[in-house]
Amino acid sequence: MRSRELEDDAALMRAFARRDPRAAGELFRLFASRIYGLGFVILGSDAAAQDLVQDAFVKLWRSADRYDKSRGKLETWVLLIARSLAIDTLRRRVLDSRSLQTLGAPQEADPAPGPDDLAATRDMAERAGRAMATLSGEQRAALELAYFGGKTSAEVAELEGIPLGTAKTRIRTGLLRLREALTEDSHDV
Repeated sequence: MRSRELEDDAALMRAFARRDPRAAGELFRLFASRIYGLGFVILGSDAAAQDLVQDAFVKLWRSADRYDKSRGKLETWVLLIARSLAIDTLRRRVLDSRSLQTLGAPQEADPAPGPDDLAATRDMAERAGRAMATLSGEQRAALELAYFGGKTSAEVAELEGIPLGTAKTRIRTGLLRLREALTEDSHDV
């Protein structure tokens, strides 16, 4: 089954490289929400996560002919591209903030966040904390290692002393429950 799955991945990417709209639609269906979730967790905002989805698909479009099924699953390749782009975005933020600090803030601008920003940040932190509390300890640990620790599923499995499939299941289930809890919490506000 694994070789058939990899062959299907390779065929999908060959069609995408030929600019087949059906292949583009299938890739978007398979990966857009996962890239968005990854972006939301790493970058912390809806707009940044949406930008990540767009940037990831542009990069996939430009490098579709570079996918090599012998190096692994398409899913892994796509999510690594998205993760790399998200990390690049974080690095740019850090460099931009350092540049601004070096230049100094304009005198008329108040560098401190305003009351609305503080309230929104506090609200998001509380919602995220409540959502994380709904997860089992195993799911929370797997998510923290994967997304905050930057560990791969294989590294999570090794660190937790569990099979790779179990690590992947905990991460995926944790993300789904986290999304569900955040969605329910936003409706309650």
